[in-house]
Amino acid sequence: MKKTLKFGGTSVGSAENMRKVAAIIRSERAQLTVLSAMSGTTDALVKITQTSGFAEKQTIIDLLGEKYSSCIGELLSDKTDAIARMEATLDFIASPSSCDEGSAKAVLAQGELLTTYIFTKYIEEQGCKAVLLNAPDFMHTDADGKVDTTLLKNGLANLDKDTFYITQGFICTNAGGELDNLGRGGSDYSAALMGVAIGSAEVQIWTDIDGMHNNDPRFVEKTYPIRRMSFDEAAELAYFGAKILHPATILPCKEAGVNVRLKNTMDAAAEGTLIAAADDSAASFHAVAAKDNITVIRITSARMLMAYGFLRKVFEIFEKWRTPIDMITTSEVAVSLTIDSTCHLQEIVAELSPLGHIEVESGNTIVCVVGRINYEASGLAAQIFKSVSSVAIKMISYGASHRSLSLLINTTDKKRTLQSLNDFLF
Repeated sequence: MKKTLKFGGTSVGSAENMRKVAAIIRSERAQLTVLSAMSGTTDALVKITQTSGFAEKQTIIDLLGEKYSSCIGELLSDKTDAIARMEATLDFIASPSSCDEGSAKAVLAQGELLTTYIFTKYIEEQGCKAVLLNAPDFMHTDADGKVDTTLLKNGLANLDKDTFYITQGFICTNAGGELDNLGRGGSDYSAALMGVAIGSAEVQIWTDIDGMHNNDPRFVEKTYPIRRMSFDEAAELAYFGAKILHPATILPCKEAGVNVRLKNTMDAAAEGTLIAAADDSAASFHAVAAKDNITVIRITSARMLMAYGFLRKVFEIFEKWRTPIDMITTSEVAVSLTIDSTCHLQEIVAELSPLGHIEVESGNTIVCVVGRINYEASGLAAQIFKSVSSVAIKMISYGASHRSLSLLINTTDKKRTLQSLNDFLF
């Protein structure tokens, strides 16, 4: 069975972990392996691009150098080429132009490029036939950020079944021919697209947790991994805050009928979670996820009453400023909606103001309960609301899908809301 494996930053965050990854891809006979940068690298590179002070910038670069040289020293027998590659990378990052707008994204790509180079060297030292592929050669995006899947498929055609191919997630070439990226979490998306392109039967996403849990184990006690779920459920959970999986990962795999399996690098024997076309669970409530940094925008206008075209005008403003809407509720004279990106909030509010009275409120969290919440089944919503009866709920969204019910709450109430839902529903 042809497989594409993706490993996150923690999975390749040390020499010891890289050895685990190498053992896994040999065991799984992965034809294509997609790697993130070593954990902490991208955050450090972002700081470098945003730092104007030479001393502060050099301190971060020195720490990166120590991190990568330590990994190379522990991992490789022949260190010469890897050290030379690392030094060249650090020199590029330290160059005066690295903070220019045109160079910043190229700087952010260096973590993936260096990590995959070091890892491929290690695989070769283990006696395996390995080839390092440069993702920006075949991962191209248009002006809207959409990946050219035809070019991707052609670029990955005719892979040798007896060779381990290693490449980078996250990075790409944009419409202007510049080194760019798919955004945070884009490595999962890269792996999904690449897996579909080479005809994989399965795309595996390896992290440091045993699959998708029924709730966020960082905030909630007594969570458990879900062994199987549908594409639709996984998409809802990923979009509404489940950190283990990037939300864009699901769609290309769902459309191509490629299963996604979530696995734990630190415990390769653990079963993980299989995401497939359908699941065999009869549970009404499958999992809960939470999405922070949500801003509410409320528009109140008497002109909405018995009028048509009002919502179209609202949506056109958000479309103009390329800002997605998460939740929306309406009444006869008001509409409330939420966004998780405030990059163009001032411009959006300015253009909404002629439509009515505008209120903006930050510090919110969307909590999403996912499962078989069928509108024909009575009492399911009552169970959810009973479990959060002590929490102030600002918005409710249900009906667009029978797979989920979403609640908007103050972020300060997040932890107790998640714990209460976990205790009551599961």
